[in-house]
Amino acid sequence: MFVPTNGAVLADTSRQLFSGDSMLRAGGQEFKSSFNLRSFKFNHTLHQSGLFEIPRIVELAKRIIDRNGSFCALNFKQGSIDAKFSAMPESERLAETVARLGENGTWIKLNRAQDYDPDYADVLNTVTSELESLSGFPLRKDMTFVSMTLLLSSPNISTPFHIDHESNFLFQIQGSKDVCLFPATDRELVPDPEIERYYSGNFEAALYRREMQDRGTVYRLNPGEVVHHPPLAPHWVKNGDNISVSISINYCTKSLERRARVYQANYFLRMLGLNPVSPGVSPLRDSLKRNVIATLEHRNPKTFSEVVHTPVFRLKAPLNAVRRLVRR
Repeated sequence: MFVPTNGAVLADTSRQLFSGDSMLRAGGQEFKSSFNLRSFKFNHTLHQSGLFEIPRIVELAKRIIDRNGSFCALNFKQGSIDAKFSAMPESERLAETVARLGENGTWIKLNRAQDYDPDYADVLNTVTSELESLSGFPLRKDMTFVSMTLLLSSPNISTPFHIDHESNFLFQIQGSKDVCLFPATDRELVPDPEIERYYSGNFEAALYRREMQDRGTVYRLNPGEVVHHPPLAPHWVKNGDNISVSISINYCTKSLERRARVYQANYFLRMLGLNPVSPGVSPLRDSLKRNVIATLEHRNPKTFSEVVHTPVFRLKAPLNAVRRLVRR
């Protein structure tokens, strides 16, 4: 079955594609104690399904193009851990680029694959059900947006250091790669102002500090392995001497948005010259900030940006208008 367009609701049951076996192989105790707090690795069976071979993904890319879907194809030949995504030129002819992945230095991101292939939608439903059982966390009840993203990369390229809002699970399907994850709570590594700028819409706000590299944990991902990225955990990725195919399943949740609203309030307070306290220091202040920013939320969000960034964009609009008037 297809996931609804806004991705916020998943059925509680889904067609099992692997003869009744679980797709995930993980220890329940570690999962429950580490979920959304610490990175950890476990196993999966998606690489055995045949659903994520390159020819199938080429067909997916064609459907995404035909339906004006969301994708990104960047030339990462000169990429590095401390580079910026915006510095990478975009590649054209998506389907051809996927088919010739081993011949160039390309990084490809195909968003919301579940919207274009019913089998992918079934996989997402089943994985979500199993993640909910393993974590003991009510994902379906709490989530506001979910996406299955396919990530394809040419040999020996690096994905720059960055942070993400979502709770993420990165499944390795083909090839091997190194994923370096840093503690999500290390505010010396990524200070509050950088997170605030990230939540203002600057996805490159987190700066790589090479002198703090030893704080990260490097996970070698091979086919059949998955690593959990806690929300806001800084990370970089280095592909092996091979074509890499990975699946990233990302969950936005109400609890994560509540924290995001505090960071967004702090972003505007800092613009006014104030020095706001970090989220979690004062529950009362957090509540006041959250309640103010939440009044600007999108009431029927259908995209990641609408879920996370709408309050900031709505508040920035009148401020920018005032600035333009002042400059006149």
